[in-house]
Amino acid sequence: MAATATAKASEKAKTADAAAGQKPAATGAAAAPVSLRDRFEILPNKPIPSLDMPSAKAYEVQDRRGAGRPLYALICRPDTLQRQQVMRSLRGMQNAGMLQFIEGGVVDWIPAGRKLVAAIYERPAAGKLMPDLNGTCDVVPDQLFAKKIIKPLHSAMQELQLRSITHRAIRPDNIYLFDTKGDRLVLGDCVTAPPGFDNDPVFEPLETALCIPEGRGSGHYSDDMFSLGVTLLFLMLGYNPTRGRTSEEVMRLRLQQGSYATLVGENRVPISMIEVLRGLLHDDSRERWTLEALDLWLNGRRMTPLQPRMEKRSQRTLKIGDIEYSTARGAAYGLMTNWGKAGTLIQEGKVEVWLRRGLEDNERADALATAVKVVEAMQGDKATMTDLMISRAIMVLAHDAPLCFRNIRCTLDGFGPALANAVLRKGDVKPFADVISREAVKFWVQAQPVYNPEYTQAEGLFRELRNLLLNNHKGFGIERVTYELNDGMPCQSAFLEGEYVTEIKELLPALEAASKTADTKQWPVDRHIAAFVTARYERDLKPQLTAMNEGGPERNALGMLSLLAVLQWRLGPEALFGLTSWLGGLVAPVINSYHSRDRRKRLEREIPRVVRKGSLPELYNLLDNAEERGSDGEGFERAKAEYAEARRQVAALETGQAARDENAVRLGHQTAAIASVGIGLLTIVILLLVRLV
Repeated sequence: MAATATAKASEKAKTADAAAGQKPAATGAAAAPVSLRDRFEILPNKPIPSLDMPSAKAYEVQDRRGAGRPLYALICRPDTLQRQQVMRSLRGMQNAGMLQFIEGGVVDWIPAGRKLVAAIYERPAAGKLMPDLNGTCDVVPDQLFAKKIIKPLHSAMQELQLRSITHRAIRPDNIYLFDTKGDRLVLGDCVTAPPGFDNDPVFEPLETALCIPEGRGSGHYSDDMFSLGVTLLFLMLGYNPTRGRTSEEVMRLRLQQGSYATLVGENRVPISMIEVLRGLLHDDSRERWTLEALDLWLNGRRMTPLQPRMEKRSQRTLKIGDIEYSTARGAAYGLMTNWGKAGTLIQEGKVEVWLRRGLEDNERADALATAVKVVEAMQGDKATMTDLMISRAIMVLAHDAPLCFRNIRCTLDGFGPALANAVLRKGDVKPFADVISREAVKFWVQAQPVYNPEYTQAEGLFRELRNLLLNNHKGFGIERVTYELNDGMPCQSAFLEGEYVTEIKELLPALEAASKTADTKQWPVDRHIAAFVTARYERDLKPQLTAMNEGGPERNALGMLSLLAVLQWRLGPEALFGLTSWLGGLVAPVINSYHSRDRRKRLEREIPRVVRKGSLPELYNLLDNAEERGSDGEGFERAKAEYAEARRQVAALETGQAARDENAVRLGHQTAAIASVGIGLLTIVILLLVRLV
């Protein structure tokens, strides 16, 4: 890895910091301390550049309880996901081989004008062991190396494993000299960025080194063991063993001849350390040393690590872009890094022919031909189908390659953080949606030669995510997928810009604060808030979601109001004056859905009273009272009947039918009277005749 590559990476990180809203720290007495948990005061005017992390800036901290130990805080970037679950697991952990994590949480970071995540650590006295990867460090004598370097790192990793945590940030510039004498070595931060995000690819095993940084995932303990091996090599030599080479050159060499041969190469390492390096730098994770194996070595047991099996090489190379490849894994790397040209190579059959004639691997060639035919038979736009074809070709060439699709290269558990990174940085999420909708994960699992229950679970998860993705209603879609896959993902609603809402109980207070500046002509339930609530709230919200997404404006309004009212009823706070006022100004469609003018006027008079109480449940009950609805409906039916009768009478008058009806009634009355008189006279005559007889 060349110094120029690292310089470019550093410049890229600075640009990203600026884009993410990380402003320079304020200076002078005007920079007020920022409080965390009402105990720790972070000092924005006292930065500590020597303790900065690639994704976080370091500042001095004062403990109000006066514990006496020096502390510092890492203020994280707003466009990067932090490992908040790991923060919770690290609280209270004390180990001589690791910086003690003291506290973490969200602070109102005044220099950036928004809320950010802070992580507080005990401050090391002497700084980093190696300032950066192109720097140098003092070499520890061979006889002391195991005691001073390996044992403390082994102890820290053992403690992490007991807590089911992978560190995923083991590298020389994240190791600190805790005391001024340099007798105590400690492993540094692992929570301020996604797992593996800040690692140079050289510190990652091949499977994750091929991934984009945000897509490496939490991984397994074997990934940390590989990082440990590369770190030990740096510290044994005192410098970067890959200096003078680009990252691409190092990656191609690793794929061709293995990581150990590439990284150790001609460098002179102590003979006693060769066994350790061979064990830790093994490219097959199943053969790589574990903590137990390293512990045995530390206690005097010597082992012979298995030599890596070299991949079959072709006599005929396959040219992809400007590089020629002679192994299947190398060709897979060529396809994933030359995506624009890969489709043509596959469709023209050049990759299949190379597999048959160059590698003489008919089985793999047949699998590739079948994959191409399956994709060609699928329905979809040409570009997406080509992407899927390339993805499946890579799976055939290298089953242990990451999941690849367009610009996505990630492990299965790294898919969520990669999607979160795209959402946080306002990037393109369509490739992620295509991976889910086109069931690329199912094909990846099918390409694996060995059954793994974790893969089966992942396949089931992505089937569920596909159902969520294909539902375009509020509360679903790519937003819902993002929150389902990332527990620590803050709500990305435009109403909450500058906030950092990760828990459902924080949502309503944040919306209450937003009500002071938001456009109150818009409903405060957008796609992100609906998805966030649905993903985080444990109870059933199907009635609210149905109302929000179906029917007319009044039903949609009632659904949104009901959603927020349920949250206040269950989670509090007791009063939300601003938010209730906001919603009270948007319920005109609900009021207008009542038929009675008097009832509408009464509701309009009642709403200010409810707003002053700050109660969303009471506002909802006022607007959607079942008894009132029933009474209004019955009154409306009566009014409709009366109106219909009135219209009939008006129509009769207009057509003259009413006069004819009146004459008919009068004639009927006269006829009835004459008939009655006749019947009466006839009855009298009959009675007289009866008496005479």
